[in-house]
Amino acid sequence: MKLSVLINNFNYGQFLRPCIDSVLSQTYPDFEVIVVDDGSTDDSREILASYGDAIRSVLKENGGQASSFNAGFAAASGDILFLLDADDAFLPGKLERVAEIYDRNEIDWCFDRVTTNEGDQPPAALQVTLFDKRDTLRRGGFPSLPVPTSGLSFRRTLLSQILPMSVAKDVVLSDNYIKFAAAYLGRGAIIETPLTFQRIHASNRYTGTSRAKTLRPRIMIATGLELARRYDGLHALGKSLVAGGIAETTSLLKLRSEVRNTVAGGPFGDNAINEVALMAARKRLGNMLRRGQS
Repeated sequence: MKLSVLINNFNYGQFLRPCIDSVLSQTYPDFEVIVVDDGSTDDSREILASYGDAIRSVLKENGGQASSFNAGFAAASGDILFLLDADDAFLPGKLERVAEIYDRNEIDWCFDRVTTNEGDQPPAALQVTLFDKRDTLRRGGFPSLPVPTSGLSFRRTLLSQILPMSVAKDVVLSDNYIKFAAAYLGRGAIIETPLTFQRIHASNRYTGTSRAKTLRPRIMIATGLELARRYDGLHALGKSLVAGGIAETTSLLKLRSEVRNTVAGGPFGDNAINEVALMAARKRLGNMLRRGQS
């Protein structure tokens, strides 16, 4: 079974070498490393060139993280594909241990939790939870999938039903869409013990940043629309995500007009405007009550 690690990079030259080295030092016998550089203007491309044939570099114009996912998938040849942000790293032995979980279980995806402590070592034993919430997702519920990009892996047969995906600037449409789509399409596993290091730093695009609060509603809306556009069975979830995103940023008086602007001409059809507006109003009122607003 061949593995592919798809590293997406944009101006993370200062972190790129430890990221790549963490993969090249893995003990699994058959894997490839593909680094997609999304139009970096720092020294990233010089660093990539220094690795020669040890990695495959895909150099492209800047198009956002989703476009990097698409480009990496198009270049990959593995049976199992791993995603990795260029500022993060794999702990020793991750590929071998995740591959073993795929071998032992009839799963389509496997997500491992991350640690933010750079000195952590991989655990001696793994706690693995098999995960099948496909019916929940079809009914419009969205289970918690608290794993960032660098903890995600998929069978090629599953990821080919998800990528290529629509692109968006920044991280507005990225790993959340992939996670929900994977959980809808297949059975998976979550490794509760971390096998990935997530670096928290001043240049993070989302995690641990002040931008997260304003990005979160945009991510919810874009993800909901894309899931519904791509999968008929995820219209209920899509409506809930869109309503939730609008409710976080829009006053009750402006909810309906904002819903109309967002939903009109989209995958739900114009007849869904009233339904989504009512969902958003309920979520907005719930948010206000939780925050103690009048």
